[in-house]
Amino acid sequence: MAKAEHAADRLVFQLDEQYETYISNKSECREEDIHKYYVEADLYGETAATVNRHIVRQLVAEYPVVFAWESRHGHNTLHNIRTGESLQWADDWIDIRHSGYLSLFDGLCSQVQEDMAICQLDGDRDWLAAIHLSAPNHWSPAEKTGQPFGAVHGVVPGMEKLNQQYFKMLVMAVQKGPFFRFAWGLATDTRLNHHPDPRPGFDRTAWQGRSISAEGSQFYLRVERQTINGLPTCNAFLFTIRTYFYNIDELTATEKKALFMAVESMSPESLEYKGLKGKSDILAKILL
Repeated sequence: MAKAEHAADRLVFQLDEQYETYISNKSECREEDIHKYYVEADLYGETAATVNRHIVRQLVAEYPVVFAWESRHGHNTLHNIRTGESLQWADDWIDIRHSGYLSLFDGLCSQVQEDMAICQLDGDRDWLAAIHLSAPNHWSPAEKTGQPFGAVHGVVPGMEKLNQQYFKMLVMAVQKGPFFRFAWGLATDTRLNHHPDPRPGFDRTAWQGRSISAEGSQFYLRVERQTINGLPTCNAFLFTIRTYFYNIDELTATEKKALFMAVESMSPESLEYKGLKGKSDILAKILL
């Protein structure tokens, strides 16, 4: 985890020219089955309210020309000028009125390009209390929600030592920050939604998006910008994920070589996890 160095990088939310594409993807997930992409597990009311307040304040502070918040006589309204949508809620900061959303958190997550998760600490226990994930990268929210950090990241190669002493890191995430980090992988499409279970009507193999072959494949660097926002008053933190795609063909020769060397340095377990096992020769032709 690291602190952001530039003003633009310190923004929690990143709204850009692809905003409509990301919001449309979230709408498609909702139409398919919102419970497949938004899951809660023992989410405390106090935490939900604190997270929602934090999101609203960040949106208004970071994008005042897009979001406007009104609070009058115990009633709150957030106006999204870009879409024309307005969210209304009472002073509990949890329930949402006159909408198709399941909660205020659901409604707020649907206004931004980021996916979000809430991690709760209580005593010596930690768990993912809520996940709103419309751009899953080959994992299911239902499998992670309610699980502690060690279980959530148990399948990630190289996390064994961290998983043995991660609780101190989580405490720091709650008390300090915000923190920012990046994760990356290779993809053969720019579809945001790669839930392990394909949408109805999709071929399972084509849905996975990792059919790397020597001919006919277009490659993209899929990067996740992740932020950790500590909320010490409720002993929790908000975790955001924003997905970006970069066409491999548009990288410089130096960038391609660095990417290939990064792949070559991975353990067999990491290559398997990222869907790159046995693809070294193919990647060499593309990147070198």
